Amino acid sequence: MFSEIIVEEGMVVSVGQGTADVAVRQSESCGECSAKIICKPKSAEENIIKVEDPFGARAGDKVRIEINGNVLLRVSFYLYGIPLILLVAGIFSGMSLFSVYPAKELYSFVLGIGLVALYYLLSSFNRSSEKRKPAKIVAVKRYN
Repeated sequence: MFSEIIVEEGMVVSVGQGTADVAVRQSESCGECSAKIICKPKSAEENIIKVEDPFGARAGDKVRIEINGNVLLRVSFYLYGIPLILLVAGIFSGMSLFSVYPAKELYSFVLGIGLVALYYLLSSFNRSSEKRKPAKIVAVKRYN
């Protein structure tokens, strides 16, 4: 997975400062694709991916994008691994913290869920200022 590079072609829908939204057509392999955690469905036929744009592509340009496997692994760990660790840590620490209460399991579970909610809240603030995108444009074909 570390050395895996996923290459897709798509059409630039909109551009920002150093970024672009690329529409990629869905195929049969989208169901098994490990990059589906970064795609946002636009319709039943297209997904939108926010990518780095080092070439200054314009809306309507056909582009080739690359997604590195190590980036997907890191994004998956941030989305699923850390919250799972926080949930389990909250439950186990809550079992010792709330051992004198009759409903210690419930309080421990609420503590674990609270830690996960706090993590997602803090990461949403961090994500808005994040400049690095998981995919980048590697080739542009301009249509004037």
